[in-house]
Amino acid sequence: MKKFYLPLRLRLFLPVSLIITIVVIVFTIYFVNKSINIFNAQIENNLQMVVQSIYQMFEREHSLKHEKVESNLKVAKADFINSDFRINSETYALEIVNQNTGFSHTTRLKKWFMNDTEVFEDTMFVDSLQNKFGGTVTIFQKVDSGFVRISTNVLMEDGQRAVGTYIPMDSPVSRSVLKGETYYGRAIVVDNWYVTAYEPIFYNDVLAGMIYVGDKEKDLDVLKNILYELQIGESGYPFVFDQDGYLLIHPYREGEFWGDSALFNQVADMKHGVINYLYEDQEKTMAFDYFDKFELYVAASVFKDIETKDLRRETIIGAAITGGISILLLLGFIYYFTTDRIYRFFTELQKSRKKLDTVSRALEESEERYRKLFDSTGDDIFVTDINENIVEVNNAACETLGYTRRELLKMKITDIKSEKFKDNVSENRQIIYETGNHRFDSEHITKSGDIVQVEFTSRLVSYGSEELILSVFRNISKRIESERQILSAVIKGEERERHRFAKEMHDGLGPLLSAIKMYVNELDSVSLSEDEKKELIKHSNELLDEAVTATRTISNNLMPTVINSYGMVKALKAFCDKVNKTNQLNINFETENIDQRLDGNLELIFFRVISELINNTIKHAQAKNVYILLIKYEDKLTLYFKDDGIGFDVDEIINSESKGMGLKNIISRVKSISGKYNFTSSPGEGFTIKIEINT
Repeated sequence: MKKFYLPLRLRLFLPVSLIITIVVIVFTIYFVNKSINIFNAQIENNLQMVVQSIYQMFEREHSLKHEKVESNLKVAKADFINSDFRINSETYALEIVNQNTGFSHTTRLKKWFMNDTEVFEDTMFVDSLQNKFGGTVTIFQKVDSGFVRISTNVLMEDGQRAVGTYIPMDSPVSRSVLKGETYYGRAIVVDNWYVTAYEPIFYNDVLAGMIYVGDKEKDLDVLKNILYELQIGESGYPFVFDQDGYLLIHPYREGEFWGDSALFNQVADMKHGVINYLYEDQEKTMAFDYFDKFELYVAASVFKDIETKDLRRETIIGAAITGGISILLLLGFIYYFTTDRIYRFFTELQKSRKKLDTVSRALEESEERYRKLFDSTGDDIFVTDINENIVEVNNAACETLGYTRRELLKMKITDIKSEKFKDNVSENRQIIYETGNHRFDSEHITKSGDIVQVEFTSRLVSYGSEELILSVFRNISKRIESERQILSAVIKGEERERHRFAKEMHDGLGPLLSAIKMYVNELDSVSLSEDEKKELIKHSNELLDEAVTATRTISNNLMPTVINSYGMVKALKAFCDKVNKTNQLNINFETENIDQRLDGNLELIFFRVISELINNTIKHAQAKNVYILLIKYEDKLTLYFKDDGIGFDVDEIINSESKGMGLKNIISRVKSISGKYNFTSSPGEGFTIKIEINT
């Protein structure tokens, strides 16, 4: 069967056309969703505008109520002043009721008269004012319990006038009037909230009572008529509910209670805002705000699907038509004008790809050469990053430690350090980052648990934007062991030499002293002549000179005998006491936790090290005081040595071939027993050294 091949232009065109179609479809969907979101946002804005309009209407209503009450108070005050008002000394008993608690008690009131008419339960004055300006009016008389209504057109729930009820003294109204001030504000009048004004009444310059005018804070019937006429879109309407959850104004659910619903609780928590929620399986949007002066919520809501139905249909149709036309135009343009260019582009791309393959192969060969060079070196090499992670390692290091390269690349440099040297890692790396390079000794632990002593040479290198540490280390375990064996041989040689000195003392000095004793005893013999005595004395003197010479030779090497017999601590104390007796130097020698003898070689080395340090101080430091502290804690022996001498330049002494032999000898002795040391000094600052060794 003959295979069917599409022309190259068409093969190039089909993927591009598919991509363009997908892009246009995605853009169309995005445009439709964006348009719907914009319309939804517009719906929310419209609802908020409606709520704000109603809120402002409530504000105006509240403001007008206040203005009306202020005006009514002026009229009531003028009429009261113009009347013939007097108070009679005659009193009467009246049972009065606290309007807040409902508790009652009996009190006595003086009789009040206006135009010769007793004010108590008279309605002429208050009703005449109500006929003038509407609202409610009350005349109060002051008693010990508060202010009692003696004439009013405020009605109680049973329709009776509220004569005999009183406002207690602890109410804001009473406190303000008692100060002689007019009270304006919101107050409970019997059982309803009113916008009120209370004016003090004085008789003979004494506060006798007060006059009240007020108007109901809100007229729901008027508000209902206004809100029911508002239409929001096709499905929206405004409504009002109180802070307890009762729907006061609602076109369908007026009087219902919804205070126990989750939606109401969310509204009560927010106080104002916009909420989307489900109502009878349809999504609704509600805007709301809390009008605290009336303690009401003003809200408006719409059904989103109903409001956006036509828009969605029109938007989708319009976007689909626009997208289809755009796809056809773009595809036609690409097919007729750009496929040749795409063909040439792919041709050039193939050439570039071949060049790139050639460069890649050359790079791989270069990397292979670098890897062979990196792995063929005999020294162990590590590369670590700033976080102490091992990022590269050669074969030699893998063989030394017994790990595979993959295992080491998952580890940190501290993971292969012995416990003794783990704490030194951060300090050494800090030196490398500050100075650029550093050489130091350390210990590694192999995978099998063996300890390898190594000498590190580390350098800071830049790799791209990273600063890495390249470390080359050599296994110096054999060298250190060789140095230890040499030193041990030296120490054993010294011990043999000391035994030889002891033998010489016994075999050489002993006979001399015995001969001298014999000659001295002969001097007591009465049978000897004077010449014979002189001859004995002469021989005795010669023997004494010979004994002194032998003693001086042997005594120079007696100190190790003191160590062998009494231990390092007593030998050092004896040595320090001898130095202190010269009054040239004051040595303060202290020890802690050294109750038992240590290893013989270790005691001898520490004795030699401390003796050498003291001799160096005497010869070179011009010091007055030396402090020596020797501490043993668990399996570690630590020496602290400090003098207050003239100090020296550390680098100059260490790098000099002719100076510092004593200090270099001390360092060599410390290294021979795998010890750690750290010393500091500078001109005029004295000398300090710290030596640590595991016992």
